[in-house]
Amino acid sequence: MDNALDMTYQVVEALFGPDSAVPWWAWVAPFVLIFANQLMPMVAPDPAGAGSGKKGKKSKK
Repeated sequence: MDNALDMTYQVVEALFGPDSAVPWWAWVAPFVLIFANQLMPMVAPDPAGAGSGKKGKKSKK
């Protein structure tokens, strides 16, 4: 169990730590973009083709 926790700690440290290849501020933008739509759905625009202009098919009789 300790080995699994140590490995997890090393992975997290490699991603977010001071010696990581990606700086900490580069992780902020994706998280903000992902959660902004969840926290403020009326402010964030809908993605293109989200059903805003499509109509249902007419049934043939």
